[in-house]
Amino acid sequence: MTKHLLIVLLLLTSFLSAQELDIFGYFEPQYTVLNFKDNYYNISSNKLRVDIAKDLSDRVSFGANFDYITYHGKTEWDMLDYLPSHISAQVPAMIKPYFVFNFGDMVSNMGPMYVDRPDKIFLDNAYVRLAFDKFDLTIGKQQLPMGTGYTWNPTDIFNHKDILDPTYEQPGQNAIKLEMPLGDRFGLVSILAAGEEWKDTAKMLKLKSRLGHFDVSVMGTSRYWNITDYYSFQTVNYKRDLIGGDLVGELLGLGVWAEGAYNKVDNKSEIEIESIKGHWEWIAGVDYTFESGLYIMGEYYHNSMAKSDWQNYDLNDWMWMFSAEMKTLSRDQFSGLVQYPVTDLISAGLSTIYSISDGSAALVPIIVYSVFQDVELTVFGNYYTGENGRCYAQNMGNGGLARLRVYF
Repeated sequence: MTKHLLIVLLLLTSFLSAQELDIFGYFEPQYTVLNFKDNYYNISSNKLRVDIAKDLSDRVSFGANFDYITYHGKTEWDMLDYLPSHISAQVPAMIKPYFVFNFGDMVSNMGPMYVDRPDKIFLDNAYVRLAFDKFDLTIGKQQLPMGTGYTWNPTDIFNHKDILDPTYEQPGQNAIKLEMPLGDRFGLVSILAAGEEWKDTAKMLKLKSRLGHFDVSVMGTSRYWNITDYYSFQTVNYKRDLIGGDLVGELLGLGVWAEGAYNKVDNKSEIEIESIKGHWEWIAGVDYTFESGLYIMGEYYHNSMAKSDWQNYDLNDWMWMFSAEMKTLSRDQFSGLVQYPVTDLISAGLSTIYSISDGSAALVPIIVYSVFQDVELTVFGNYYTGENGRCYAQNMGNGGLARLRVYF
């Protein structure tokens, strides 16, 4: 099947080239070493991304991209290995095989740094944008970035960030997006992302405005939220209604942003998960660039549904974080970044994710090197400081990642 899809991709690319489309993209080999339980594991991937775009007229534009990824090395992981020993010991033997996952079965913020199945070719985005007199309409699989937060986005119901690499591109979402200006200072954005039934369809309405030095928006969303109960491996369906907003701008020479939302949840299943309830999520951040080029950033995150005492973390809490069904394990966290241009071609930095609730942290040193024109090398490290059972515990393994990106 993969070979057939690759042939179709090559034929389509050749055809589109003849139509004078803009064709660009990148090739990205990536290599990871993970030190886990006194063993060193290798994980590597090769990613080819081909983007195509065409302005068909002043009112119609088209864009799409294909990704082809191969994976090598260790591709199977037992998530029980990442859990605190007192929790993994309580898992019945009969369901332990369900915790063994390959790439793509889970999105992991803590363990393997990949989110796709081995050897995968897929259409990541394909959309048409129509410009009418009163509004613009984008139809198809498209990027839906939400919110102003750097590491966390409380208003985002479409994407899942890797908190150790939050700026990496997000996959496209199948949706219809309407953008309508309302005078000089206001605008309206509406999104529909179809589910199997109308009740499953994600709906969003956002009002945007420019107020002084700030871009401000208020929004409401509604969708079904599927949560796994890892004690039984049953899916529990909740209706999730979100009301929130965000702002970004400048204050006293500092870049500032904030984002927050209240989530009302209504269980639509026969079984109940006691810890799932209505909750607040919000972030506040600030950044500044000195004349020397030194850049500093800090962002605070609060989730009222998460637990403040690490001794109360249970199996569901851990697995929800590993699977990105939740954004966090601990209630209060801080994200920081310091970056400095060492030379014209090299920048070095250090980011950290610190759990204020349990005192653990993840440290991520970063070096970005422009090797040649259109060739960029990024090297990450990751080191966890926490004791066993805390959010960023040392027993979850430390390692490093090298990512080369060649643009064309």
